[in-house]
Amino acid sequence: MADKSNEFYPHRRNKDGSYDSICLTCFLTVAFGKSETELTEFDKKHVCEYFPLSQRAHCLSFLPK
Repeated sequence: MADKSNEFYPHRRNKDGSYDSICLTCFLTVAFGKSETELTEFDKKHVCEYFPLSQRAHCLSFLPK
């Protein structure tokens, strides 16, 4: 994995005022919480389990058919 200090985890604000932290490498939600500050520790500890986009179809299994 690359140097953790160079990684960037954008924080998305939700309608209820909470925040999600998103990994731009694996596109997973790293953590969610009531404040952006709360997410920083989770960002530092995140380790990607990288797999190609073609193998991510199982993530869409919750969609209605």
